Amino acid sequence: MADFEPIPGSSPLNAAATDNKKKKAKKKKQLNHIDEEDVETLSLASSSHQISALEVGHDNSDSDDSDDYSNDTDNDDEEYELTDHTPSLQQRSFFLCCRLWRRPKERLRCIILLTLIFLTICAVYYFNDGTNPNNSLRRPPPGAVGVGHASYDTIESTFIEEYDARLTLYKHRSTGAEFLAYVPDSTRKGPNTSGNNNNSGGYDPKPDKVFGIAFRTKPSSSTGVPHILEHSVLCGSRKYPSRDPFAYLLKGSLQTFLNAFTYPDRTVYPVASRNRVDFYNLMDVYLDAVFHPRAVEEEGWWVLRQEGWRYDVVGANEDGTVGDDESGGGERDLADVNYALDSMINRAEFEYKGVVFSEMKGAYSDPEGLIDRISQTLLFPDNSYRFDSGGDPAVIPTLTREEFVSFYKKYYHPTNSRLFVAGDESDVYHALSQADRYMSPMGYNPESRKDSAIVYQKRTFHKPVFERRPYAAAPGEGDSGFMLCITWLLNTQPTTSMMQLAWIVLDSLLLGKPSSPLTKALEDSNLGESTIGGGLDDTLLQSTFSIGMKGLKKREDVNVLEGLIMNTLHKLDSDGFSEDDIASSMNTIEFSLREGGGGLRGMEIFLGALSQWNYDQSPREAIIYEDALKMLKDEIARTGSNLFQQMIRDTLISNNHRVSLELYPSANLEEEQLQDQKIQISTAQSRMSDGEYQNIIDEGIKLKQLQAMEETPEVIASNPSLSISDIDNTPVEYPIHVEDNFAKSGIQLVLHEVESDGIAYVDFGLDVSMVPYDEIALLNSLVALLNEAGTSDMNDAEFRNYIGKVTGGVSANLQVMSVKPAGWDDEIKVLPGVNILSMLFIRGKCTADKIPDLFDVFTKILMDINLDSKDILRNALKSDLSGRKSSLTNRGHSFADTRLRGRYSVRNFLGEKMHGYSSLDSSAAVLEAVDADWAQFVLRLENMRQAIINGNRYGMIINLTGDRYVLDAAMEIAEDFLVNKLPVDLGNPAPPTPDFRSVEHPWVAPAREEMKGAFSSQDEGIAVPTQVAYVAEGGRMYDVGEDVSGSASVVSHYLSTGYMWDVIRAKNGAYGAYSKFSSVDGVGTFFTYRDPNTPDTTLGLFNGAAQSVLDDVESSALTRDNNAAITTAIIGTIGGLDGSALSPRAAGWEALIRHLYGESTISRQRHRNEILKTTVDDFIDYAQRVNSWREQSIAIVASLSAFNEMKSRTGQELSVLVQANADQEEDQSGEL
Repeated sequence: MADFEPIPGSSPLNAAATDNKKKKAKKKKQLNHIDEEDVETLSLASSSHQISALEVGHDNSDSDDSDDYSNDTDNDDEEYELTDHTPSLQQRSFFLCCRLWRRPKERLRCIILLTLIFLTICAVYYFNDGTNPNNSLRRPPPGAVGVGHASYDTIESTFIEEYDARLTLYKHRSTGAEFLAYVPDSTRKGPNTSGNNNNSGGYDPKPDKVFGIAFRTKPSSSTGVPHILEHSVLCGSRKYPSRDPFAYLLKGSLQTFLNAFTYPDRTVYPVASRNRVDFYNLMDVYLDAVFHPRAVEEEGWWVLRQEGWRYDVVGANEDGTVGDDESGGGERDLADVNYALDSMINRAEFEYKGVVFSEMKGAYSDPEGLIDRISQTLLFPDNSYRFDSGGDPAVIPTLTREEFVSFYKKYYHPTNSRLFVAGDESDVYHALSQADRYMSPMGYNPESRKDSAIVYQKRTFHKPVFERRPYAAAPGEGDSGFMLCITWLLNTQPTTSMMQLAWIVLDSLLLGKPSSPLTKALEDSNLGESTIGGGLDDTLLQSTFSIGMKGLKKREDVNVLEGLIMNTLHKLDSDGFSEDDIASSMNTIEFSLREGGGGLRGMEIFLGALSQWNYDQSPREAIIYEDALKMLKDEIARTGSNLFQQMIRDTLISNNHRVSLELYPSANLEEEQLQDQKIQISTAQSRMSDGEYQNIIDEGIKLKQLQAMEETPEVIASNPSLSISDIDNTPVEYPIHVEDNFAKSGIQLVLHEVESDGIAYVDFGLDVSMVPYDEIALLNSLVALLNEAGTSDMNDAEFRNYIGKVTGGVSANLQVMSVKPAGWDDEIKVLPGVNILSMLFIRGKCTADKIPDLFDVFTKILMDINLDSKDILRNALKSDLSGRKSSLTNRGHSFADTRLRGRYSVRNFLGEKMHGYSSLDSSAAVLEAVDADWAQFVLRLENMRQAIINGNRYGMIINLTGDRYVLDAAMEIAEDFLVNKLPVDLGNPAPPTPDFRSVEHPWVAPAREEMKGAFSSQDEGIAVPTQVAYVAEGGRMYDVGEDVSGSASVVSHYLSTGYMWDVIRAKNGAYGAYSKFSSVDGVGTFFTYRDPNTPDTTLGLFNGAAQSVLDDVESSALTRDNNAAITTAIIGTIGGLDGSALSPRAAGWEALIRHLYGESTISRQRHRNEILKTTVDDFIDYAQRVNSWREQSIAIVASLSAFNEMKSRTGQELSVLVQANADQEEDQSGEL
């Protein structure tokens, strides 16, 4: 389980467009079961077949409620009927037996023959009942297109040219559930056609198998019941009665995606894997979870309390009891619990706990997320979108168990479900069969679908709505930091596919680039720090458009900003967009739509289809784009910019149904919210009878006992599992060919031949080690200008339009990475942290015919960018700094872990300095330098650029990825670029680039000196306005040069998915808790995410992690059942290591990074072998290293009140850093 963002839930059209839009803020409409890593939305391998004449089960005549998504369904029905009356083999055998039966001598033979036929039929049924993943007796033959099934009617089956795949929509006859199957071509890519292996020891780009089920869940309050149910149904079910089968899958599955999402109007449960056995396991667990959860049964009384909300006793003992417990507790009979005093005065103090409650406290601490939530509530006063399906922390504690169970029974019915599978024909048939077994007994319930329908919000505002609300301000922010966001309701009825695409293009025209007119107008105004709102959101029934700014300096600026937004829209309505503007946006979006990808394309198809399917519209129409694209091109050719001007006029300027929401900073809000919560709890407690109060105490004890109880071997055995034999012994390898001194240029060429659908991916890297250490803070400024400024003959808008017209996108970025010392290629040891590569990369992509244009862009970016672009740089730096400050509140765990690790190696210190909390200070200093002396600043940047591009050729590298013919074309143009376009100063040749695998990087010595003073205080806190905490603790486990076994990652995974999940997440309510170990630096850390506990409580729980491993060894929990727990951890570790299929671009980049790092195939194989051979002794060794880790330290991101409470409880005093304003950081003692 990693802690990152999920795949976007928008349509593929909007997902493609979003990839190329550099928005400063992005709406997040869905909430996750776990916080999941930003998974690159990958494209697919494709498929094409013909309809089989032998399909069965397609007659729709028996269906009374068939939804027609096709204009010629009646004709299709005739096609699907079987008209061939030739007797089958079974029929002919039967007729033969009847004739033979009349002959007495043949009667015995007939009996034997009939018996054999009967046994054969039984065998077919048994082996093909859908539970045996290896069975293929009744599977459709390879290459079959439509998969028929007796329990389903086929509504529509079409070949989709855009994806080279067949899309089939089924309707379940018994329940009316709809099932969408997506079958990409199994013949185009990759050597592995069986689907039984996670990989074949080589690069296998075939997409992952995906399954999902979604329910339309319409909230009627902000108690968060849809969100809490999303968590709760995964806490045990009829077939899988474990307390948390979801966690078990995290422990020991080869899953490439495992999560669940709560949207404002739907709850989605998707899974993915590349291993067929694993995929079928995941599918079955999720089906049983949603249709037979224990959470809504009497035995699952505890789930709502764990996952949703509960009263906990403040300062209670570990077993939940109240009062002194010198014996350690946990063994008392509930009937003898007398320490819950009858006296109201002496009652114990309560507090709220619960995983979702903690998650939403963190969500409501993020001002940008808060402004989105409030805006949606105000924009939709008459339909269910006015409620927060995720849950308002102030309202969540009003949710009762009766409401919880009732919501489940109302909406979690097959009739109200939409199912999806992506895979081959065998996977489709299996998924249909598996779902049928769960759904058929539940029957048809039309009310569940009718009651969940979302009604359109009409445009009822006679004038725009304006609201002001407070948000918890950062310490020292004072009266600055206002925010304004304007949100429009765009449609009140379904829109055509062409208009949906037109809105995506208009969104790109308005906001897609820093030079886009609406973005530029706001950021050039100097009213605020950066834009917010994110523009178009088309994931729900009705689309919205939002734009605003944060960091406004004074109250008066709010009205000025609103006027600026509307005036800019009026100007665009009048002036329109240039042909270049439109051509650039159109090409960028079309390129993204057509670009191939990797394993999770099926996930994108599923989530994208739901953007219309969820509202009883065609899922196919949500994902196809060719017709819409052609119509839009024709309309633009006919009307030009007028189409977009009319859209601005009708849906933005003249549309009064919009909300202008101002958030103003409040230094007291955090404390007021805490006091309100205490009043809410004390009021509720005062109304409790003695019996009700005692019942809460008793249930708290019972919950703690249940959470601490070891599950029986029978329950554990019920969880699906894999064996080591299901894992490939060899690691995933990606194609790579390296050629030094390419074309005698001195530059290293790296090639990756993969199928890329005619797209070339080019990465050009230049060494930046010659930049002086005290100037490295300026590197981000150079990168920003390379990405946003114009050239000597084109302004920023013109140049960025040119890039958009001829390429699929070009960007610059900085890479600073550790590399293995020379001679360590085959070794896995803790690195010294002084062998570092620092490179500036220009990365781009284009179609094969545009390769010359791509290299022309590279040339202009490197040598002709206008560095004298003060406004562009100021806007970029302000926006970047504002984003980092915001991340402190909602991604504090990342800052805490980075801060902590920066104490243990020079490379980590550099990373923290450039991207962690320290970067806030350095970024503010750079902004000051820009304003103080711009001419001097430009000169510094120009000197830096000249030093980099005139660097020694042996410090440069060019990386090419694509099809063979693409590589051939790219190499020819690359040779001209490297030999003739890059400057060579013959009179002053650059000094040789050192081999940094053999020598220290020049930044190491000054960084080492700075480390001594920067982190002299090992234990630190970072104060931010938040209702939750992010706590990190760690230390050195391995010394530099010490061998590190792959088994260490197994034990770390075991802790993350075991102790950390069970104790800190489930028992104590943190949304996330993790163990992390890196063999690169030899450092282990524990950290939490959206943690409701005081930091000292969490630190105390961290102290029990290593001992929990040793206790498991002592109790034989690790070794029983033939080391089942160890095997599970090994499988989960390998699953995380192999991951999803990579897109062509990602595969080429991963191979390059491995090459630069100095990691050999031998070392990867060794690491894998050590993982597979992990033993109980490795667990003991790891636990002992944690117990004795050296240079132990902590880093915490939390509120000032949390640090004060920690100090009052423990006396422990940290150096607390406070971001006083944009220019400085200070600790509590006043040190700067």
